[in-house]
Amino acid sequence: MIREWVIWFFRDVKNFEGTKVAIIGVPQDEGVKRNQGRPGARKAPDEVRKYFYRLTPFNFKFEKQVTDLKIFDLGNLKTDGELEKIHERLIFVVEELIKNEILVIVIGGGHDIAFPDYLGFARNFEKRKKAVFNIDTHLDVRDSQVRNSGTPFRQILESEYKPDKMIEVGIQNYANSIYHFKYALEKGIKIFTLDDVREKGLDFILNAIELELKDHLVHLSFDVDSVRNADAPGVSATYPDGLKAEDVLKIALFCGLNLNVKILDIAEVNPEYDVDGKTARLAAFFILNFLTGVTNSGGWS
Repeated sequence: MIREWVIWFFRDVKNFEGTKVAIIGVPQDEGVKRNQGRPGARKAPDEVRKYFYRLTPFNFKFEKQVTDLKIFDLGNLKTDGELEKIHERLIFVVEELIKNEILVIVIGGGHDIAFPDYLGFARNFEKRKKAVFNIDTHLDVRDSQVRNSGTPFRQILESEYKPDKMIEVGIQNYANSIYHFKYALEKGIKIFTLDDVREKGLDFILNAIELELKDHLVHLSFDVDSVRNADAPGVSATYPDGLKAEDVLKIALFCGLNLNVKILDIAEVNPEYDVDGKTARLAAFFILNFLTGVTNSGGWS
């Protein structure tokens, strides 16, 4: 049973029993501000939901629909207090949900959420192989005494629950320090740059990732700034180049179908800079593609 104090962190919750997928919003961008990014991501959870709930669950390629899963939207986490306090709440909630065999989808907010999301996930599986799969322009391994949206994967790697594998896809030139790149390699991060995606092809890379992670439980993290500005203008840090919308939607479906993902988080959507809801819509489609994969993967467990 879900502990009552977990539900306390959210708005009124009814009919939660039997839930297979829980959606959590984390409407804060303090980590983005600390990282000198453009504030506004605090508005993303409700904006993404607005478009997500307008979509139908039907996909022409698959017999099973997302409605075969019981999905419960817990609403938004309470975000009063310092960022560190918000993270503590998120850790406890994620840990409890996963403990009850519920697939968790967290909508940020800044990418700082990846650290508490990972801890909540990893504490349930100390003796199992764990992996992080991050889709991102940035490595996010900044060395800082104050956590922010640029530090989560260094925090993960240096935590007591260090993952067995970490993979980053979409990493771009001119957006990362050579020192951070060397640190990532020293820590064993497998990096597929944007150039790799174009030169080797996305299918090749996804096949390689499937082999790498087939025996692992996975934390999937999607920083929407990995997508080119033309497809995702509303992000905390925008770039003219990047993955295409079709690329990340393909990755989402692939992960749902082929990997044992226990938690997905989506970060850095910034509605204040969006154009016609384009970026929030992309995040909504990412979630739906991922859940379509989960529904048709032979059963999430």
